[in-house]
Amino acid sequence: MNYEINVKPIGIIHVEYSDEEIKNAWPGGVEGVIEVFPEYEEGLEGIDGFSHLLVIVWLHKVTMEQRKVLRIRHRRLVRYGVPLSELPEVGVFCSDSPHRPNPIGIDIVKLLRRDGRFLYVEGLDLFDGTPVLDIRALTPDMMPRKISVPNWYIRLREVDLP
Repeated sequence: MNYEINVKPIGIIHVEYSDEEIKNAWPGGVEGVIEVFPEYEEGLEGIDGFSHLLVIVWLHKVTMEQRKVLRIRHRRLVRYGVPLSELPEVGVFCSDSPHRPNPIGIDIVKLLRRDGRFLYVEGLDLFDGTPVLDIRALTPDMMPRKISVPNWYIRLREVDLP
């Protein structure tokens, strides 16, 4: 089957940080603003009062070459002193790497306040100008009660992060 999927952004991410500052803000992310385009503002009705949002974006800085990457190492941990050789090589679909066949990103952010069609949030892990494809209010029924992870992931989480 061959599908053609066309999506139109509903908004855009605004942050006052460089790409490098955002990369180095992990974990935790940065504050920023999600601008929802005027024609979609009505879709924000009722969003006030939710603490967190699920933001689906197009990772616009991923190159065509990076979209061919299917195996990665969790390189973020190198900055904390973990040698790259000690990081397991895993498939891209069990990571949050932006390098993937369809560079669709998912970010969970805390909603600080809404001002019309502008959502002020914290915890962004996205660059300035990132196109927003969808926004969903995060609700308790979306959260699994219990999850499990493989041993390699448990070992990565044992790294002492600042």
